[in-house]
Amino acid sequence: MAIFPIVFIENPSKKEQGAIYHGINKYAAQRDMAGTGGYFFAAYDDKNNIIAAISGFDNFGPAEIGGLWVDEKFRNQGYGKALVNKAEEWAKQKGCKAITVFTVKDWPACAWYQKLGFIIEFERPGHANNSMGCYLIKKL
Repeated sequence: MAIFPIVFIENPSKKEQGAIYHGINKYAAQRDMAGTGGYFFAAYDDKNNIIAAISGFDNFGPAEIGGLWVDEKFRNQGYGKALVNKAEEWAKQKGCKAITVFTVKDWPACAWYQKLGFIIEFERPGHANNSMGCYLIKKL
């Protein structure tokens, strides 16, 4: 069998990223599991710049928040909570029973997610600067 080189792609195209998505979904379909899907919600300012966004995917049961960001000028105005609510609505429509997220335990996001009803499922040491990774879950 030929050994092909492994290459680094700094900014992969949708087609390149889709290879993973389609490959996993093909494997899941062979096992009678629903395919994964992704979501992306964003808020735009009056100049069409993204000021807040959330993205994630269905992880074969729970939905996962892959990333949530709110521009500093727009924080504490409800955008983050509204985006999490949109992700939860999407997850419920997909039939997900829970939503999960990872953050660093001593970052403000960890306590913020807990205020939204997430609970710490487990912690993992070994992150940058001796930080504790924090995995949270919220039942839907």
